[in-house]
This record gives sequence, structure tokens and C-alpha cells, in this order.
Amino acid sequence: MRRVHLFEFHDLSWFPHTWRKMLTDVLSFFTLTFRPFSQAVPKLKDALERLDCRTVVDLCSGSSGPLLQIQKQLEEKEAYPVRVILTDRFPNMDAFRRAALLSNGKISFVQTPVDATNVPASLNGFRTLFVAFHHFRPPLAKQILQDAVSKKEGIGVFEYTERSLDWVVPSLLTPLLVWIITPFLRPLTFSRVLWTYVLPVIPLVVFWDGIVSNFRTYSVEELKQLTLEIQDNGYSWEIGKIPSGQCQMTYLLGYPMKPSCGKDR
Repeated sequence: MRRVHLFEFHDLSWFPHTWRKMLTDVLSFFTLTFRPFSQAVPKLKDALERLDCRTVVDLCSGSSGPLLQIQKQLEEKEAYPVRVILTDRFPNMDAFRRAALLSNGKISFVQTPVDATNVPASLNGFRTLFVAFHHFRPPLAKQILQDAVSKKEGIGVFEYTERSLDWVVPSLLTPLLVWIITPFLRPLTFSRVLWTYVLPVIPLVVFWDGIVSNFRTYSVEELKQLTLEIQDNGYSWEIGKIPSGQCQMTYLLGYPMKPSCGKDR
């Protein structure tokens, strides 16, 4: 199944902020409830430990996604506490503030938009993208990797979507899932009820974006090809798959052979 780069609604600049927030809230609830990235945390910890790095700069954070769970798992199960900085091109400030509060300050955030292809040099730390890399066409995806390399930062890409029937078929049930979980989302506003049940914009958008995400996801071979096109100047790349429930999570880790992160970063 070849990669097809169709559009996702919440990538579009005109997509209403209210709907984008509701959409990312659904995705965040899913990742916090089902914890699809639990198996990836040891891989992330190994990369951080290799660089002696204690700061994670998350790109394309949405509604903070799995970072609360990941930060907690790194600290409690992996004995490797880190601080996390959330960033996004369209920052969801309510979600970012909630994550900062729930983490007791171990998670912070950047209020201004951050471009994943050109991260400010002041944002030092290991960069992560969770279920976000597929949003970028190959030229921009390569820029994301090249920017990390040029600024001598490690980077980790983790995608639990993939181009396979194992994911595409269950995606057909996402509207039902949205209707089921919405009463558990907070705050449960009239607007959320309106756009979920009365006028089901959110279930339909989640359905479309979920299907498209699968078709957009890079394979292991495609990720390897991207790294071959990077001028890495002494970078180590690790690309593969990790079991995640009944499916496989694709991951990419890149870091300089000569670490420059240090404990204070």
C-alpha cells in the first residue's frame, strides 16, 4: 500500500480553533486512556540516557497527547525523571496549562507558535513527535530531521498509525468511539455536545483524519530513505517497529554520536 498524502482537517489554517481543540481533546483522551506509547518509553529513555539529556521538547503537541503518561512513566518506572516542554504551531493553551498543573510543574509549554521545521535554538533538548510526523510531506519531514541535526539535538518520532488493514478497518468505528467517550471529556460544554451529537462535525472529522493518518504514515523503509538524504555529520539513526497492542508502532531515533546535551538540558 503506497503512501497517499491527503489532507487532514486540523492541518488546515482555516479550520476553526474550537473544532481543532475538540479534536485534539479526543486524541489526547485516547492516548491517555489506552496508552499506546507505553512500549516506546524504554526506547526513548535509552536515547535520552545515551545523550545524558533530561529535557524533552515535544513538537506538534496538540492537547498534550501522551506526554503526561510518558513523563510519569519515565520518572516512576524507568527511574529517569525529565522535564517536558510542549510546543505546537497552533498552541492549545487550555490543554497545555492543564498538563502543566497535573504534572506539578514538570511539564511546561511555549505560548507562541513553534514551527517543527525550524525550532528556535533556545529550545534545547531531545525533540519528540508523537503521531505527528505523518502530517508532513517528505520535503518538510526531511527539514524536521535536518533542523534537529543542524542544531545538534536528538530527535524521536513515534507513530502508532500505519498503512495496513489492521489499522484502517478499526478506524471505520471512530465515530462511535467519539460518541462513547465524549461524556468523559472535560469540560463537557454545550458546544462540545452540539458539535458531537446534534451536528456531528467532530466524529466525522475524527473519522476522516484517522483514515488519512493511516495512509500518510511513513514505513520503516521510507524513514530510512529520508535519513539517507540528511547531511548528518556524525548522527546515529535507529528505525524499526515496536509491538503496541495488536499492532506495530513505527519509530525513528536520531542523535549525535558525540552528545552535547548534558544534565542541565
